[in-house]
Amino acid sequence: MIRHSWIAALTLCACGTPAANQPAGESGDSLTTLSTVSASAGSDSGSGGTTGTTTDNTTVDPSTSAADSSGSNVDTGPKFDVHIDGFCANRDADVYCSDNRAIECDGNGNEVDQENCDPDICLPGTGCVVCLDGQFSCLADKVLQCNTDGVPFWETVEVCQPQNNEGCDLATGSCQPLQPVGTDVPTGEYFQFADFQSGATAFKGGYDVDGYEDKLYVLNFSNQIDVYQVELEDSDGDGQLEPNQHPDNPDAMGEIETRTITFVETLPSFGTPFPSVSELFALDDRLYMGGSQITENVFGVGTSVVTTPPAWAYGFSQIGYDEQRGVWYASNESYRRVMQYDASDNSWGIAFYYPPLAGDHMDGMEVVTAPQTGITYVYVSDMTSDFIGQYRLHPTMGWVQENLFSYFGTVGVVVEGMGFGPLNHFWATGGNSVYELGGGDLAEFTDPPG
Repeated sequence: MIRHSWIAALTLCACGTPAANQPAGESGDSLTTLSTVSASAGSDSGSGGTTGTTTDNTTVDPSTSAADSSGSNVDTGPKFDVHIDGFCANRDADVYCSDNRAIECDGNGNEVDQENCDPDICLPGTGCVVCLDGQFSCLADKVLQCNTDGVPFWETVEVCQPQNNEGCDLATGSCQPLQPVGTDVPTGEYFQFADFQSGATAFKGGYDVDGYEDKLYVLNFSNQIDVYQVELEDSDGDGQLEPNQHPDNPDAMGEIETRTITFVETLPSFGTPFPSVSELFALDDRLYMGGSQITENVFGVGTSVVTTPPAWAYGFSQIGYDEQRGVWYASNESYRRVMQYDASDNSWGIAFYYPPLAGDHMDGMEVVTAPQTGITYVYVSDMTSDFIGQYRLHPTMGWVQENLFSYFGTVGVVVEGMGFGPLNHFWATGGNSVYELGGGDLAEFTDPPG
């Protein structure tokens, strides 16, 4: 492949807001770019109620793209300890990059300015830039290329035909027929920590589920939303709350600490709900409902339609949202595929297909940003919780299967909805139960630092 030069595009600036065509890429890679790919690389209140319990830097030469294993730019120059604290100690006056932050030093050991470039790129000597010359990326049904004539911006160079199974291919910088990405060979494990059964606990039954902080939101059999609070108890009495502790978890071995679930309230129906095919997405002040459209319900304000699917998409059974970049993802049972939305022109495209995992159709999808790295992952599941596939838009290789996690426990547990929330774990529903999944190798991508 022809190598393209890297050209500095902007002076140090505040670049926290993505451009209209900002693609959904990731940080933490050898190119230290976020949302991009270089053509030179080659190749995600209420009253009390009944309660149930279960225990079940730095710098890099952009011409070489050198980086450390965590994705941070590495300054390989000499360092001398002269008892001056701070990043700018013994650095010349310039703009440096550390963990995708642009830091300007004055040459006297003082920091002049600092800017978090996410979801854009930190370029040493320049600062935050939207994209670099020669880079490609993908968004919805489009292939994007960085236009550096003046202020850099993402320019659409080709529009794919998702109705013909076309999608953006970074290896060629063009639209290509899509094939399943990844394998069915597990690379890690996760565990079940709780299983709240209706009739035996406070859980009233339902299908689609999502969480926010310590709350679960479940679409019940009447198309209303039941709200539950989840609490973790120090049931082993060691003075610590240990959500990942499990007798089979080598990283946190011990008895499962007790969880309690308390019914809080029922919220009225909105949007286009239908049990098991209308996944929820929850934030602190609003809910989103899938179905024949994505509907937003701001608490105490009202509802509005975010987007409707194109004819080839057949609805939104599962929905997820990349909060860092403002990008929606969706899927449905008909195909093992994940779709991506471009709000700038109300278009949908196919991000990737994945191979059969367990069951005869897709039934779970969630988007979670890893708190330790800032990388957004799309997680997928078939109709059982035997496997959770982890995918991301790699800035040089396109969509990749980062991991395939296998369920350490009883296989064949039904998934009718999958969400993420309380205790930094995934939650799945099967109609008469809601159960908690996580820990193990998954914890690396879901637990906060510390």
